[in-house]
Amino acid sequence: MIRVLICDGNTREDRASFTEYTGCTPSEHIAGLLLAMDNDIVIEIVFPADPDPVRTLPLHLYDGILFTGSNSHIYDGQPSTARQLDFARKAFASGVPLFGICWGLQLAAAAAGGRVGPNRADYGICETPFAAGIQLTDAGTKHPMHKSRNLRFDEFSFHSDEVIELPQGAVVTARNGKFIQAAEIKFDKSIFWGVQYHPELLGRDQAGYLRESAKSLVADGTFDSLKNVEEIAALIEGYNHELDSPRLNQLCCGVDMTLFEYRPLELINWLQHLVIPRAASDRAIG
Repeated sequence: MIRVLICDGNTREDRASFTEYTGCTPSEHIAGLLLAMDNDIVIEIVFPADPDPVRTLPLHLYDGILFTGSNSHIYDGQPSTARQLDFARKAFASGVPLFGICWGLQLAAAAAGGRVGPNRADYGICETPFAAGIQLTDAGTKHPMHKSRNLRFDEFSFHSDEVIELPQGAVVTARNGKFIQAAEIKFDKSIFWGVQYHPELLGRDQAGYLRESAKSLVADGTFDSLKNVEEIAALIEGYNHELDSPRLNQLCCGVDMTLFEYRPLELINWLQHLVIPRAASDRAIG
């Protein structure tokens, strides 16, 4: 048995909104992916943003702890954010392998002493629907998190904040011209792998994300109009294992669809290289 704890980074209201537009919460989506990878996994989902006490086993009894994406902002001063930072520090103290996607990377970086702030890119607030021109660093080419990744690739993306400064001793494993896109953080007793992009999404999922945030994407200048958001969402929605549309390429300049990967490679590699070995070691000791 492999025991994984998924920490959904969204408030109750945001979880309801994601369910309306995508059919499930981010944590439920990732739970489905993990179960498809290995049916020996037992998954628990918790909501550290909520005011209710988080009820889990002692954290060291899990084989992996994962932090999802979120609509939250590290710097907003909200109690829901403070609760998540506190829980992330407890996770780092557990000695369990950690993984984070988007907000999960930002949360881990901040909890371990790094800095997170609004995106500083010059083309709009939010990097979406794609992160173009991601490249593995020298460290990334050797890192097991990116096993089977091309040296250069494009991925789905959805973030208006970025990791500005990683904690001491952290290693950047991927970046593009705008942002840190992946990193390893060693802090307290745990190793964390995280990505800013969204390797877990297919086209229909990203289309739902766009629609869920359509008004804010227009308000912040990322897109010109709600019509523009819907046009891109509709084009993306129908592509779940290949994505090749001249119109989409025109709308999303700089994205090379031949470099797009539809497998959640970093999640697969975390499971295979850190989580499953820990579970096997625990069974051997037991």
